Amino acid sequence: MAGSSVANGSGGPAGSTPSKQRSHGGDNYTFWDTPGLDEVKNGTVSLGGDVHNLLNLVKDHGVNLLIYCIRGNLTDIIRVNYDFFWEIICVKEVPIVLVVSGLEGRDEWWQENIKVIMKMKMVFSGHCIMSWNGSLRSGEESAEKLWKLVREQSTPEPWHMTPGRSVKAQQIIVAYAKHFKARTMRKLLRDLERSLSDKNYPLRK
Repeated sequence: MAGSSVANGSGGPAGSTPSKQRSHGGDNYTFWDTPGLDEVKNGTVSLGGDVHNLLNLVKDHGVNLLIYCIRGNLTDIIRVNYDFFWEIICVKEVPIVLVVSGLEGRDEWWQENIKVIMKMKMVFSGHCIMSWNGSLRSGEESAEKLWKLVREQSTPEPWHMTPGRSVKAQQIIVAYAKHFKARTMRKLLRDLERSLSDKNYPLRK
């Protein structure tokens, strides 16, 4: 989207996204890149510190749009991240769009998977299938599609987390972990619960 490399990332199986990375786009947009829970679990980022940084980021800067970037597989962690970011942290008050990358020549992906997305109880205000194949023209076309989505779906004013919401989010995460069916996800959420209560990562109320 920026026309050049402006943020660090990794295409490997272990996540490398820091707690948050800031980059500026055209039309005075600011983008924050944050790790997903699967990166926290398997990658180099830390669980407790990064979740707290994320909560503080929402409180300090506000959010106009959530851009949920995934590859093509709809696994359990996709739903967990959706719930965690959109429902628990942003309490469904921020538009969320789905961006699916790495699908060269697969523009039909959305129609093929819409029933699965609905079964997972995920709702998006827009979506974009990225089909960049490495060529300059293909990259420009993908960036143009994504910019159109961002401009259409971003709210005029940012949504800010209300005072005390961080503490409430911890309580919701505990309840969520108890009811989620997948064993590996329950373990991840229990680890998240413990990290949120860690005195080394105080929340700013």
